[in-house]
Amino acid sequence: MLMVTLYIQVNFIYGWGSLRSIKVFVDDIFHSKINAHGFHSIKIPIDAKKITFTLGVIKPYRTTVCISEEHLISNELFVGLYLHHRSLLLSFYDSLKKDYLRSNLLTKETFNTFSKDIYKQEVIVLADRKIAILTLILSVLIFVFSTVQQQNDWASLAFLLSLSTMISTLVHFNDKVIEKLTFKTRVFTAIASFILSALFLENSFLYLRFIIVMFTLMLFTIYLKEVQNKEVKV
Repeated sequence: MLMVTLYIQVNFIYGWGSLRSIKVFVDDIFHSKINAHGFHSIKIPIDAKKITFTLGVIKPYRTTVCISEEHLISNELFVGLYLHHRSLLLSFYDSLKKDYLRSNLLTKETFNTFSKDIYKQEVIVLADRKIAILTLILSVLIFVFSTVQQQNDWASLAFLLSLSTMISTLVHFNDKVIEKLTFKTRVFTAIASFILSALFLENSFLYLRFIIVMFTLMLFTIYLKEVQNKEVKV
């Protein structure tokens, strides 16, 4: 039987799962196992129609590459395996999906640059700390008013929301370069926290809720400007 060489490059971000094994199926028939990192080459039949890769034992991640005659002209196939990684904040959520393991059918040229290209991220280069400062001010404001002049049972939730937002802001206060998706997640989490806090707090101090909403709208406006003006590729 005529055979072709299948070259496989496994590139899992941060080396996650690199000690595990990936099963290779050719036309739904088990073929072999490979380590979940580095470069591999195996022989497959020239009349193969699809190659499936699985990672895990119970409800394994699964990805499939379909092969046409055009791909077999050079008697070589190139496949890259990677994880669907969007950001650290979403990594756990993404890992719960069946398509967490993904595959690309590559050319010889793109195979050589696969490890550099696959995890390129859009990043935001922050011009200043306006968002961090505004978020911190609003968190402190909510934190203070959740402990004074509050006679309702929901004030403790506003206290916890403001405290968690304050800690997160302080941890990342000096960040100047940040992944676009991570930045978006942080800002919208803070906005959601402020809106909920405004609902949980009693409006006993002048226009407390109005102040919180105005600061939140200001935060959202600054976020939009940062996304539009400071977007780059790395």
